[in-house]
Amino acid sequence: MSLPPASQIYTGPWINWSRGFVLGSTITLSQRNGSLLTAFLGIFVTAAGTACWRILSFLIHQRQAKHLLNDAIHHQQQVILRNSGTPGEAAWQMTQLAWHWRKIAEKPRPILRSLPLVILAVCNMVLFAIAGVFSAEVTKAAGNETLIRSPACGFLLPNDRSDLPVFQSTAGANAMEANDTLAASAYSRACYGNTQSGSQCYQYSRPYIPWTNRTDMPCPFGDNICKDVGGFEMDSGLIDSHETLGINAKTSDRVQYRKVTTCSVLRTKEYAYEFNSTGSGTEVQHLIRYNYGTTVGSDENFTFQYNTNDVVGFNGYALTSFPFFHDQTDAVPALNRTDADITLMFLAPNTVTYVSPVFDPLFKATLPYNTTDFDGKNATLYTPDHWVGVLACADQFQFRNPASGKSTPLTSNSFISEELEKLEYNKLQQATALSVYYTVLTGFTYYSVHRQGANSLRASDTLGGSDFFQIGLPDNQWMIEAAGMFSLSMAKLQQQIVAYATGPTYLHEGLTFVKGDKDLCRRQKIRGVSGFLSFSVVGVSIILVLGGFLICAASILDTLVGFIRRKWDWKDHKRLQWAIDEKLQLQRLAFEEGGQGRWSGGTDAVPTTSKDELLGFKSGLNKNHPRLAGNGYSSVQPADELAESEASTMIAMVEKPKTPGVTTQETRQLLG
Repeated sequence: MSLPPASQIYTGPWINWSRGFVLGSTITLSQRNGSLLTAFLGIFVTAAGTACWRILSFLIHQRQAKHLLNDAIHHQQQVILRNSGTPGEAAWQMTQLAWHWRKIAEKPRPILRSLPLVILAVCNMVLFAIAGVFSAEVTKAAGNETLIRSPACGFLLPNDRSDLPVFQSTAGANAMEANDTLAASAYSRACYGNTQSGSQCYQYSRPYIPWTNRTDMPCPFGDNICKDVGGFEMDSGLIDSHETLGINAKTSDRVQYRKVTTCSVLRTKEYAYEFNSTGSGTEVQHLIRYNYGTTVGSDENFTFQYNTNDVVGFNGYALTSFPFFHDQTDAVPALNRTDADITLMFLAPNTVTYVSPVFDPLFKATLPYNTTDFDGKNATLYTPDHWVGVLACADQFQFRNPASGKSTPLTSNSFISEELEKLEYNKLQQATALSVYYTVLTGFTYYSVHRQGANSLRASDTLGGSDFFQIGLPDNQWMIEAAGMFSLSMAKLQQQIVAYATGPTYLHEGLTFVKGDKDLCRRQKIRGVSGFLSFSVVGVSIILVLGGFLICAASILDTLVGFIRRKWDWKDHKRLQWAIDEKLQLQRLAFEEGGQGRWSGGTDAVPTTSKDELLGFKSGLNKNHPRLAGNGYSSVQPADELAESEASTMIAMVEKPKTPGVTTQETRQLLG
């Protein structure tokens, strides 16, 4: 089965009940919107990291702010803490501070005083950078599961219209069954086994449905009808509709299903007879009839007939199967089970020969055949011991209500429908059980093999060439074949549960569409659909809440603490130092101490001057140690006089070279 189109994938919030209400809260977005959200989260985490540094720098600044006199390194550190916008900027400035003071300050060494702050800033920067990268992990926390929402949710059944010929509905049902079986066969071969190959194995909630087997079971039938090989049992265990089949539901709304199949190789000598017949022609036909009972829709007094005359030239395996529903067939007493549905498979090896003897009871070939190969060398091949081998499998089914603990007995398909009413299912459970029950019919072993015939055999995989030579087969090849059929039925179950949610891809005239249950149609999960991203709501919420808290705290912390300190006069000098160390206040202090400007807002975020005041520097500042004091303009000088004064000074500097012998201090006085 191919993945559903993008139009059938739900985008929006939903709950993945595999993780519970809280952790399972999920939001699925398109690839474009998901990428935008991922990018936003990364940027948001970076902003939260900057806010965190803002909080740390405020706390450290306030701790170090004291009434006592301190050296320049202390005050420079305070200024860096007050004005560094990012931890990276603070770390770099602290490093520069330590480097430039390394030969001036003695004890404690500047590098030792700055190192803890550098480490703290770097740790803050690195940790939030990592957090920014891992913010994308919220998609992994949600998993790669999405929900299917298809307007065509439902399934197909044979059309019962009276105006249509029966063969039309039969042909439609056969075509649908054949397509489903071929798809399930390909999936089971790729995904059921020791390894899973291909992306198709990861589209369902589970790559495969695990099952167990027992090789030491007794014959599942009576009257010693089995050969001396016992029975081979395959048990799916309880298959959870949510965990295994992906029908998203709480525990109280789930359904559990189980299938047990037991197979064995049957005796043929006691149930077969040979005779010759001329039929409608003149050639004598040698026929073998096998009688295990009358099958569905047949009025013959035998089950299967094999014509040995048909083995002419080269023919590979032929596999013919018949269903024995307990309430629709007349099986021999040994096969008459009321608690199981039985499939009989007649395997004819025809002209297949083996390069080594085969001791498997179904494929047994130990009769030597001496021949020569293409190079004229002598060779011994082995031919089958019998014309036809018979494999029989008994299928049993069971449903369970995990909410109440009630379950049906292991029984046949027809009895299951009666027992389901006793399990006290709620409305959603009923809809789920009916969708699973619909697959029970197609999960019957008969439907796993009869459309494919010999192509369903694993032995056919190693049958090469047009001459049908084959390598030897293992002694338990019949078990391998039975296991392959069971795996196919499990793959078909997975396939049809999802197909119920997506709806049919085609509608044959002989089939009718049955709309699915509305609630159930909204619950099917699937994996591996490209073009969509699912996010954990909890993960995104944690990022937004914690990041938002840090950003809000960084925005109001200094204002709030400052208000408290001023209101209750609680270490108010710390508030003043935080205000004064701000870069614009430091600029105000410089201009003000240089005699420039009438300033107000000495503790505000932005200090201001009186209207129309101009500030600046005169030309001729010391290039190695510029100072504002003594070079500033008068704060009361009008703007037009200010421009004229600057022009006059510049002319004087050009026209009057410095007098030899005049000191720097005298030059300053002249210029002043």
